[in-house]
Amino acid sequence: MHIKAVIFDWAGTLVDFGCLAPVVSMQRAFEESGVALSAADVRSAMGLGKLDHVRAIGNNPRIARAWAKAQGAPFEDRDAHLVHERYRLINRHVASERGKLVGGVLNASRALRARDILIGTTTSYSRDIMEPVIAVARAQGFEADAVVCADDVPECRPAPLAMYQAMVTLGVYPASSVIKVDNTVPGLMEGKAVGAWTVGISETGNEMGLAEDSFAMLPARERLDLVNAAAKRLTDAGVDYVIGSVGDMPAIIDDINERLADGERPELLEFEPEAA
Repeated sequence: MHIKAVIFDWAGTLVDFGCLAPVVSMQRAFEESGVALSAADVRSAMGLGKLDHVRAIGNNPRIARAWAKAQGAPFEDRDAHLVHERYRLINRHVASERGKLVGGVLNASRALRARDILIGTTTSYSRDIMEPVIAVARAQGFEADAVVCADDVPECRPAPLAMYQAMVTLGVYPASSVIKVDNTVPGLMEGKAVGAWTVGISETGNEMGLAEDSFAMLPARERLDLVNAAAKRLTDAGVDYVIGSVGDMPAIIDDINERLADGERPELLEFEPEAA
């Protein structure tokens, strides 16, 4: 057995160094209702489908109090739906503006193509947000064989449905021949929930949370400390590998192929579906 496909996340993994678009968009959506969010407020639930992301933020006790003060009523599910719709409208523009490919993505994708490895993607963005991002990435030379969006499946990450759909679209199995690459814990857990290998991104995504120029301007020691802290959070979540960016993927594939040849398989995380 060998690796047949790599399924990537988008924001913070392939595009949008620092995973900034969803942060800015979520902040603006809540600000329209009179509630100010910090970047940490948004990043704490990053990786969930965006409606669930809005719910998680609104149900934070401190933010719920701020919402009740601003709106004169508790945060309820209908409010989550309204904020989510505003988020989608805002993020359609912000996500495409932040659609620059992360450094090393094109070289990594060429390396995968040279090995006849298929490229899939999943995302917590809805299809209407992703279409402009896909177009911007295509204009830079990146093309995926499969793109599964949050609203393409009944239940988004960390549920495994988007991974299953991507694997069906790509025509690959078993899951142990697939790698999931993501910068958020929920996105990585959807990989573990199907039994795929998981690779966390520590430098360019949500766990670091810095724009490329801000990251580059940090003193070397501070940069290393922050990367190590981000890597530890991903490692503690149980991922198989942590790398700085997608550009480091070819070496990971070589290592996994050796482990597969030795009969190793990734751990399958049992996922409990939501109650009907």
